Amino acid sequence: PNTGEIIAMASYPTFDLNAYGSADPEWYKNPMVENRYEMGSIVKPLTVAAGLDSEAVTAQTTYNDTGTIEVDGKKINNYDFKARGTVAMQEVLNQSLNLGVSFIVSKMGNDLFTKYMKNFGLGEETGIDLPGEIYGQITNLDAPRKLEHYNASFGQGIAITPIETIRALAALGNGGYLVTPHVVRAIKSNTGSVRVIAQPDPKRVLK
Repeated sequence: PNTGEIIAMASYPTFDLNAYGSADPEWYKNPMVENRYEMGSIVKPLTVAAGLDSEAVTAQTTYNDTGTIEVDGKKINNYDFKARGTVAMQEVLNQSLNLGVSFIVSKMGNDLFTKYMKNFGLGEETGIDLPGEIYGQITNLDAPRKLEHYNASFGQGIAITPIETIRALAALGNGGYLVTPHVVRAIKSNTGSVRVIAQPDPKRVLK
């Protein structure tokens, strides 16, 4: 989280290096950097952090959880459709409540929420030193309606790469800095010389 160094990376299905070319071509892609996914609830910590950092909510803030709300003519539910009543912000994460993070976005407003999500690096390449990296698809955050933003608060309606996701989450564990993920720290030559690969300075995204 502090340096962006990737210690290990793996995906499945795999393929046999001794029989390269015999597997589904899609298996040769690195889905950590070359595929997008609707990440779902793992985005909720980012929403809660944005709400706290912007002071739209505090740790003591509560809301009335009714289990279902209607937004722009569509219903948004908790995963189990159940109401919780008065809920504090920590419980939004503990119970993974869609209505809780939607409430946070309602307090922040669409524009500020979008600004934080983009500051977390969602929708851009991370700069990792691996081939084929793509950027996340977050154009729903440009929509004027609340619905798209509420959905994004719990990781739906936006598609991001796993490497974008862990880069953003690392900022929650390193004091609020966005780092550049990388797999190479230095290159050693046969002569013994060492070339250290410089990394961009971290960018503060949470105060």
